[in-house]
Amino acid sequence: DFRAMWKQFSLIWGAALVLALVNRFTLDGQNSTSMVGEQTSGLMIFAFTAVMTAMFVIAILFVVQRFSKGLLGDEGYLMHTLPVRPWELIGSKLLCAVATTLLSIVVAICSILFIVPWDGVNWGEVFSGLRYVLSHWNSHATHAFFFLLEFLLFLCVGTAQSYLHLYLSMAIGHLFNKNRVAMSVVAYIAINAIISALLSFLGAAGFRFGFFDIINNTEFFTSRPEAVIHATSLTAILSISLVGAVYFAGTEYILRKKLNLE
Repeated sequence: DFRAMWKQFSLIWGAALVLALVNRFTLDGQNSTSMVGEQTSGLMIFAFTAVMTAMFVIAILFVVQRFSKGLLGDEGYLMHTLPVRPWELIGSKLLCAVATTLLSIVVAICSILFIVPWDGVNWGEVFSGLRYVLSHWNSHATHAFFFLLEFLLFLCVGTAQSYLHLYLSMAIGHLFNKNRVAMSVVAYIAINAIISALLSFLGAAGFRFGFFDIINNTEFFTSRPEAVIHATSLTAILSISLVGAVYFAGTEYILRKKLNLE
């Protein structure tokens, strides 16, 4: 899976970075009085935007294709004869899918940073500021560091849960002998509706029985805002993880007990 990912994305990742560097030097054409300079700059911006959009579209298509063909298609006859369990096959696909998405995000961020003009930045002041922050590290900086870690964890878990939602939908769709793609779409919508209704019910029940009274406690929120934000972030991560675990278990059960490759 990682080799297939590299073959498909090495070109588009490289194209995004190269076009970002090209745009770094052609953006000045927007302020140029030359028609050629303006057209060249506009063309480069359009090409860069198109490549960035295609990168994430292809990432989603890659994830769907690798799971569908690898475990539910013709390749499934070989994959399911390997001396590994279904959950390991799903985990392998999921790991590659999440890595593909995160690497695409990193490439997108690097590409944007390449375009940003850094000529006017006083790097001496930047490094001085970093040294000051490190030398005056306190509880606020610690909270900020953990906020960043929680955001990254939320990003990883959220991406994994989104792909597991797709995996379960495709697995349900392949239980049918006809119209599997259409049934996968129906399953995706139905699963989303059921989970949304369930989470809404649990949230209402939590407020009803006082589990979330801390949110309405203005005094505690104003005195310990960092603790409330950390608790909210971890609760969101836990909720997404539990939903993802349900998706994973459902997909694993279908592949183990109800697999239909015909």
